[in-house]
Amino acid sequence: MSTDERLERLERRVEVLESLLRARQREDAMAPLASAAKAPSAPVSMVAAAPSPASPPRPRSAAPRPSRIPDLTEQWIGQRGLLAVGVIALLMATGYLLKLSFERGWISPVMRCTGGALLGAVVGAIGWRLHQRYRTYGAALIGCGGGIVYLSVWAACRLYEVIPPTTGNVGLAMVSVALAMIAYAIDVEALGTTAALGAFMAPVLLGSNDANANLLLLYLASMAAGLGLVAARQGWRLAMFVVAASYFGVGIAGAAREAVPWALLLYGVIGGTAGLYVGLREQWWETRLLTFSGGWALLGAVSERMAAHWPVFVAGLILSAPVWWHALKNPRVLPIRVGARNSATPTGPSAAGWSAGEALYFFTTPLLLGWAAYGLAASRFDEAPGLLPLLVAGPYLAAGYLRPRPPFALVGAAAMAVAAQAQWDGSTEVWGLLALATLWPALDHGLARSDGRWYGVLTWGAAMQHLVGDALQQRPTADAAFVGPWALAMWGAIVAGLALAAGLFRAGPEEGEARLVRSGLWAFSGLLTLFGVTGEIRRYFELESPSRATADLAAGLAVSAWWLIFAAALVFVGFGRSIKPLRMSGLAVAGLAVIKVTFFDLSSLDALYRVGSVFLLGLVMLSLAYLYYRNDRSEPAP
Repeated sequence: MSTDERLERLERRVEVLESLLRARQREDAMAPLASAAKAPSAPVSMVAAAPSPASPPRPRSAAPRPSRIPDLTEQWIGQRGLLAVGVIALLMATGYLLKLSFERGWISPVMRCTGGALLGAVVGAIGWRLHQRYRTYGAALIGCGGGIVYLSVWAACRLYEVIPPTTGNVGLAMVSVALAMIAYAIDVEALGTTAALGAFMAPVLLGSNDANANLLLLYLASMAAGLGLVAARQGWRLAMFVVAASYFGVGIAGAAREAVPWALLLYGVIGGTAGLYVGLREQWWETRLLTFSGGWALLGAVSERMAAHWPVFVAGLILSAPVWWHALKNPRVLPIRVGARNSATPTGPSAAGWSAGEALYFFTTPLLLGWAAYGLAASRFDEAPGLLPLLVAGPYLAAGYLRPRPPFALVGAAAMAVAAQAQWDGSTEVWGLLALATLWPALDHGLARSDGRWYGVLTWGAAMQHLVGDALQQRPTADAAFVGPWALAMWGAIVAGLALAAGLFRAGPEEGEARLVRSGLWAFSGLLTLFGVTGEIRRYFELESPSRATADLAAGLAVSAWWLIFAAALVFVGFGRSIKPLRMSGLAVAGLAVIKVTFFDLSSLDALYRVGSVFLLGLVMLSLAYLYYRNDRSEPAP
């Protein structure tokens, strides 16, 4: 033991003794007061007690507590100050000597690399010794030592070329694996991330143009298997991100074109499936994004180079398995959230909704599966365009309707609609969509579900869009009014919309959104009836009348009559069913009829057509007024 250490121990002992002495003095001073407070009060004596002589006060120690701030005395400067200066000067002299020896060739490259490796090992050993007491400091020293050894191996291979590239790669990998094992033992994520980065950067730092792409894939897969397993088990998010980014980044850049297709296929499907599973389970969006996109990107690169396409399809099914597993485990989609799931929220059917990324992967997967399946029989799928989406819809509908799983049912319903649109055209496509629009809400009634009604409304909307869009533009000129294929499809759309609004679309008393949708269905069906029949009336007279002028006169009168009859029907049914919105709609249509007759018919119709239009207007208006008077109970009888 040195003299300085002995003096320090002696000072600490003196400090402890002084503190004990001061505590004892305080106890002695408080003892008489405590005994006086506890003693019982004696009766007052007639004889005064003799005063006791005053005891002299105890001397109190005035020794100050020694300060822990070092005193800049001659001894401190001579011992510690000069020691620090000497150590720094010695290190600087050693560094200058090493630099000079490198420049003049006194130390060979082998000795330089060996010395660097030994220095790194010593620094790492010191960090290992200190990490139990100083966790961060010790881990930093371990990482520093590992970095020194890593750079020494790299210099031996790349700068001085004293070892071949293969041996250098193995050496860098061993250093990284050793650092990862230490990180796993002491549970420090920063070390694990550093180890992963070093392991995957080794081929980049020591690579050459004539490197074997297949061996590169094997090396990357081996490193990812070990380091990824450790990161997943320890919950190291940053380390897993480095593993995923390096796995697909280095793999795609270095081996996507030269590697054997089968090796590249296995590399993509294994890494993508494992990483996607971990990313979905741990709610790590960056990991699942890298693995999902990287896995499918490798499948796309392989599909162009493989003679048989079925391995790509099988790989696509395997790559879709984690997405299906996550959706089966968490079937609730809404509400869509942006961040990760709250750890306090339970899992399972009552858990919170999916994140935006989870929804993106799930609803993108059927499209990618369709692409993977297309190569199995491209000519057959070209002949029957609706067959491929029909095959994709099958498993999703089975998963979504065997048990209430709305995400799968939604994908299946959408795929069925795509199949109908791809397979048929014109009014036939409209009929196919209308059949699906009534099928899904009908299944709600039989299976006690509530999601099929939304699929039905969306499909009905798609049918309406095609009816008044492409199908109307493709309608032949000679197509008959009221009974032609397009007109029959229009009648089918009206009937389907009215059926949905009348109750096929389930809407409970407290479901405000559903009841609003049902009201919208009534309105759209009514508008389609009003203006659809109007168009068919004009088409009928255009096809049947000998001249354009006669057709315009007859069509104008017939349209006015139709609007007035439609308005009267709405008001009559509104009174019969006590539905005020229906009566108000009838009055609105009647107002349109009045405007048409007043501003258009009177100026364009001639002779009996003008008389007939005005006569119908007056007759219907009187009928509507009579209905309102008959249902008004406030006016007293004469």
